[in-house]
Amino acid sequence: MEDFGTPLDKNATELTVMDVYDIAAVVGQEFERIIDQFGCEASLRLMPKVVRVLEVLEVLVTRNNINPETEELRRELDRLRMERNDRLKKEQLHQKELELVEDVWRGEAQDLLSQITQLQVENKSLQKSLFLKDSPVTEDLQRQEGVSERECQVMKKLKEVVDKQRDEIRDKDHELNLKNEDLEALQLQQHRLMKVNLDLRHRISVVEAQGKAVIQQKVELEAMSQVRQQELGALRQEVARLKEERKEWKLDMKRSAEEEPSPSKAVMTVLTPVSAKSLVPASAASIVHNSFWAECRSDHEFLAQCFESEESPPFLPLCDEEQEEEPDVLDQKESDRPHFTLEELRDVLKERNELKAQVFMLREELIYYKSEELENEIYGINLDPSLQSQPATTEQPDSGIKRLFSICSGEKR
Repeated sequence: MEDFGTPLDKNATELTVMDVYDIAAVVGQEFERIIDQFGCEASLRLMPKVVRVLEVLEVLVTRNNINPETEELRRELDRLRMERNDRLKKEQLHQKELELVEDVWRGEAQDLLSQITQLQVENKSLQKSLFLKDSPVTEDLQRQEGVSERECQVMKKLKEVVDKQRDEIRDKDHELNLKNEDLEALQLQQHRLMKVNLDLRHRISVVEAQGKAVIQQKVELEAMSQVRQQELGALRQEVARLKEERKEWKLDMKRSAEEEPSPSKAVMTVLTPVSAKSLVPASAASIVHNSFWAECRSDHEFLAQCFESEESPPFLPLCDEEQEEEPDVLDQKESDRPHFTLEELRDVLKERNELKAQVFMLREELIYYKSEELENEIYGINLDPSLQSQPATTEQPDSGIKRLFSICSGEKR
């Protein structure tokens, strides 16, 4: 037997789902003791609250036992999202700076173009004035040289500014392309992490389902063991009662043998052993039959194989003609009939239970291999994202704690 007190000595962070179910079993035993002493009414109001508290404890323990790899992946995903947001903000600021630089460059270019147009207009006006006026050639040449030098300086400055801004724009474009490549790589890594997280969630759900099935089987086996123990106690009581009846019958036979029989009672003394022999096996057979019927769980085929020879009509009260038969003939008939001892029935039941256990283990192995094949097929298939986003159903199956308490309360009733 397991020590059910050990889960209560553990820390809250070290508890598992199995520990919660062990605590529930201990609480169930305490409820059984209270019901045995004070009745069912003493625990009617308290039992649902205790069940609810144990269910909440089970949910909290399952949350605390989440795989640490998923937590690490979530933190990594959050960090990548933060980096992505920071880079987007930096790109927006960089874009704004580029727009400001372009605006400044356009303004300077407009100013330079306006200066160029103004100078061209002045140049044209000066050329016209040269043709209209009869000024000396030296003055005209000086003016043209001064205007041409000024225009060349302005054009050089404008070209330098344009080249500088073009280089800056190329550098900014190169940086923007690098950041876009980094962003695409981060998006691919994010998709990969999401797939890994989804795979881990699926595995966790499969493991939780297997754990719940094992826990439910454990609870059912404990309930069946309790029922078998009760039936075994009843069978022992019946055997003790039969032994007492047998002792009383032997004492009665000794007393009747010690007394001197009268001629009128001779016939009765001959018939009484016969009737006792005919009635005692019937009662014993009925008791053994009832206990055997309870043990076999109404398995008609198995009982038919064990009691093929009992198809003869049951014992009936003897009529006047049958009472006249000799006791030796009756004893011979009684000895010819087949009888089963309690040890033989126990051996048959033991062999039957062993065969059932082997069948149960084979079924469990078959289910395990089928589940492994199903998991391999599921992992090979790409899951549909529309199916992944569907919300979980609100209906939840009955927990193992609730089933355990229902079995205990049903046995007490």
